[in-house]
Amino acid sequence: MLLTRLLVPLLVLSCAWPAIAGTEKESHSTLGGLFFAFLPPDADQVMARFDDKAQVQRLVQHCNMGKAVFALQAGAKYQCQAEVFKTQPGADDGDVTGVTVQGPARQSDRRQYALFSLAPPATPRWDVRKIDPDHRTELQAYIQSDTRRFGGLSRQLQWDGARSIQQPRSAPGARTTVVVPGKVVRDAAVFYQAQRHHVFVRSSQGAFAYMGEVPGTPESHVDIDGNDLPGLVVSEGCDGWCISLWRLTGGLRQVGRFGGH
Repeated sequence: MLLTRLLVPLLVLSCAWPAIAGTEKESHSTLGGLFFAFLPPDADQVMARFDDKAQVQRLVQHCNMGKAVFALQAGAKYQCQAEVFKTQPGADDGDVTGVTVQGPARQSDRRQYALFSLAPPATPRWDVRKIDPDHRTELQAYIQSDTRRFGGLSRQLQWDGARSIQQPRSAPGARTTVVVPGKVVRDAAVFYQAQRHHVFVRSSQGAFAYMGEVPGTPESHVDIDGNDLPGLVVSEGCDGWCISLWRLTGGLRQVGRFGGH
């Protein structure tokens, strides 16, 4: 009888979540209306969390009303489902919702994710190309002009991999983002490998500003601010999924992540 009393609350707790502990994929965003999810036909739920818990309820209501969500990497439209979980006392858990999307299937046999928004992006695709030779010369001169600040950095940069990112039809005065690969970091003990990348912004007058470093390789560029600076979806090689979202507007900083095994 004592054993039965001990097991009952454990069984109730284990049924509150649909995934085995340690296996669920989690999306976390400091920005409302943005979440990561797997592309169809993958139907695995992603546990979506936000810094502002009100955004969890906003996402649930949006999906339950049948409104569309948009994959920011291409602007494609999807439908979403958001499951509300129960806490052990039986109340709605307002901290997290389990999200899946339905719509265009992925174009690969491999599992793929996307960053989704409740609103369509103003810039669904970005013009990404090898850095212009003149811009490369300007950027190298900028770095060499401040050896105290950039002395160590200049020895890490791999210029052949430098890329510029712009809006496809840039308006006069639009800025250009430049991303340059840096050093590779490995830790075999935890199955980790990633190449740091350094981010610069070039003004329309040709002046460069160093924004900082992201921990991995930018896999895609997304419109999260509706301006000429892209958000960077960055991937690190790890035992599972190690994806982060970085914002340039207002200074380079991490504003989201997607991970799990």
